[in-house]
Amino acid sequence: MTEIHQPQANFNGSDKNIYMGNRNLPTGKAEFDWTPKMVSDLKKCGKNLLYFAENFFTIVNLDRGKERITLFKCQKKVLRALRDNRFNIVLASRQVGKTTMMTIYTLWVACFLEDQRILVVANKEQTAINIFKRIRLAYEQLPNWLKPGVVEYGKTSMTLTNGSSIGISTTSSDAGRGDSCNCLVLDELAFIDNHLVESFWKSVYPIISSSKKSKIFIASTPNGTGNLFHELYSNAIKGKNNWCASRIDWWEIPGRDDKWKQETVQSLGSTDIFDQEFGCQFIETGESVLDEELIRKCSLTLRKPDHIFEDGHYHIWSLPDESKTYTVGVDISEGVGEAASVVQVLDITDLTEIEQVAVYHSNTISPYNFTTKLLEILQQWGSPPALIERNNCGAQIVDTLKNVYGYENIVNYTPSKTQQYDRPGVIAHTNTKYKGVVNMKYWLSEVYSVVLHDQSTLDELKTFVRYPNGTWKAVKGTNIHDDRVMSLIWALMILETTITEQYFEIVEFDKNNKPAIIESADYGEKSFSGTLSLYNDERITDGFSTLPVYMDSEAMGGSNETTFQEKEITDLEEQGWKFI
Repeated sequence: MTEIHQPQANFNGSDKNIYMGNRNLPTGKAEFDWTPKMVSDLKKCGKNLLYFAENFFTIVNLDRGKERITLFKCQKKVLRALRDNRFNIVLASRQVGKTTMMTIYTLWVACFLEDQRILVVANKEQTAINIFKRIRLAYEQLPNWLKPGVVEYGKTSMTLTNGSSIGISTTSSDAGRGDSCNCLVLDELAFIDNHLVESFWKSVYPIISSSKKSKIFIASTPNGTGNLFHELYSNAIKGKNNWCASRIDWWEIPGRDDKWKQETVQSLGSTDIFDQEFGCQFIETGESVLDEELIRKCSLTLRKPDHIFEDGHYHIWSLPDESKTYTVGVDISEGVGEAASVVQVLDITDLTEIEQVAVYHSNTISPYNFTTKLLEILQQWGSPPALIERNNCGAQIVDTLKNVYGYENIVNYTPSKTQQYDRPGVIAHTNTKYKGVVNMKYWLSEVYSVVLHDQSTLDELKTFVRYPNGTWKAVKGTNIHDDRVMSLIWALMILETTITEQYFEIVEFDKNNKPAIIESADYGEKSFSGTLSLYNDERITDGFSTLPVYMDSEAMGGSNETTFQEKEITDLEEQGWKFI
């Protein structure tokens, strides 16, 4: 690779020749002491995209810092296709340099072609901003004599003295509307929400067709079938459109071999996820966690709760029992009316008949108030092991429960034995969700041991599906969330063998080496505090059939003589209380 020494611009003692005091941003007035080598390189870069990339394009290596790029064979293939074809679509594995290729091509067009309007579009605003940051960095690292001067230079756009400009947008329904451009660069087209695809394409396609020489470059990882990216790429492969299709597989990157694949599959937790993310495979979407037979089975045990508290947010089917063993799963939201904070309580005394005994659900409670509410609920049920999602505001709740309130039975879960976190709780991402769903499906589908009572939990399970990127969540476009499902997943995750061993004695394993019979171990004193007193002054919201407390003589001091006045008893009975 040719070593290039950048001569200094002749600014004649004035900062007017640089933009905003940045000496890497010359204006059109900057002057240079040209050498024959510089003139030759300038001509070569204008004619040869690859020469420009390999001799002047700078990347930031995490280990080595800034350095000139060395293009892989597969990357050169894509760049040649961009140079020679008008419509280009690239199916690419993760981490093969898609953004780098976008940056190289965008910068080359802007610097060496006049009057080019370039629009970079990503599926998320932050992604678009990050791509533009890389374009700006690469531009600033070019020798000043090689690049056109700056007219405007902002966080989302730049204009050069040769009349070319670069701007960014997101894949919204009005992206680029009313503008025309010479070059359109689309990042991760496969990940545009389905409801936006049609309106988005109607918005951007006129931009492309406004000129016979306009170019478009689309690069994406696959995201299932039936979307616009899948349609364009598949038809290009079949020769049914005028697009030039390229593909970069994981094994085309030096250093990636079968050992690397095995390690990556193990890290991801699934061959399907690897095939989607790195194998360039269009995997069908819509796999549901429950089949029709299991939905029917779960429906048989649904019933109304015996007790409803907290203005309808807290449903209880069986009161806490000191002789029984419980687990708790918690999903946390910000309490702004969308997703909900949910607590699932399971009776795991008998693993052949795990019973859903309580569900707390609220989409309006603040994280601050939820912390104390969660503590109350945990104490009601004997301070059992609880697996709590610690994403976003969940981290503060988990840490407060442990460090401020001293709750010790918060489960620490990581999907990999080699990546242990020293903080309690669980981080919900593709890998942990995958492990959690596999475990839940085992108890629901293979053992058939989970007795569900809550209709809303079953409704969420019906719409809980696997997406092509390997993650599980509620079907898009429905009004149903997955908060109850996720909390159920975390509650059942405590029955994953490595966790169970921390809190219980496993007396017997089943044929799949899963716990079959467990006994309580010394994970802390079972304290069923305040199981009833929290709701002594609360009216029952589901009629007299739902009773917060049965009071007998023993409960009133161990005497046959009541300590209540007759009027007080009458008042309580009117509120829904019953006395034995």
